[in-house]
Amino acid sequence: MEILNIKKDLMDVPFAGRESSGIGVGLYERGISPLLPTADIRGGYILICHSGAADFEYSHTKYRVGSRDVIIVFPGDIYTLSNTTEEFCCSWVSYNPQSLDEALYNFPSSFFRHIADHPIYNLSDNDEYSNRMEYLKILGSKFSDHDNICRYEIMLALLRSLFMEIFNRIVRNFRINTSEPKHRRRILDSFVDLVSANPQCREVATFAEKLCITPKYLSSIVLDGTGFTAKEFIDRNAITVIKQLLKTTDLSVKQIAERLEYTGSSNLCRFFKDRTDTTISQFKKGC
Repeated sequence: MEILNIKKDLMDVPFAGRESSGIGVGLYERGISPLLPTADIRGGYILICHSGAADFEYSHTKYRVGSRDVIIVFPGDIYTLSNTTEEFCCSWVSYNPQSLDEALYNFPSSFFRHIADHPIYNLSDNDEYSNRMEYLKILGSKFSDHDNICRYEIMLALLRSLFMEIFNRIVRNFRINTSEPKHRRRILDSFVDLVSANPQCREVATFAEKLCITPKYLSSIVLDGTGFTAKEFIDRNAITVIKQLLKTTDLSVKQIAERLEYTGSSNLCRFFKDRTDTTISQFKKGC
């Protein structure tokens, strides 16, 4: 009787797993399928390469990914994965911004800063490699378990645990500082939310005024928390929004410029070219 009551109580809870999980898994994928991360800036990934090689470009830095290399990217990061060899085989877990925010709740900004500087590391230790793959295999089994009403919550807990393992490795190997004043974290979180909500605004001083602090203090907080200056962070977000509009809408360059309050389409094109080394026409051809 107690079990039936527990089941009834659980069935009354609106578990998110009944809908879209926001978390995906791919195990031992070969080549680059439509499911693999290929410059999809709307989602993030933890990817483990098992064999073969591929080119990975992140924030204008190029890498050659090989066996047991791990790639970590967050939603909004600008990257590409291309030129895979025939032997290329990988496993990965993907996440949308909402699931990532929940999984990384209360993680220190030093963690995000470190990932921004070191998006790749190698699992040379056999136990560590087996540990990471165990997480992905369990995530894969839960991803397929659509009848589990707690599916999303379980996957989220596993994703958070996986990130904790990565965080532990970083602290152990790189001795990063894991403490930070809470008020600085609150300011950084508010800044990130404001930038996301106001892609038409590209001035540091405007955001500093909204947060009631000086531009210099805001720049210091953003640099410490993300590894980018406040202006770089704003511009990266602007590029992300432009790419999303180019890839997911039929808006013309002129219409995008008007929506984001650029002074003409030529100004938008120049901004895009200066920060990506690619013209909008070239980007659209590759979509």
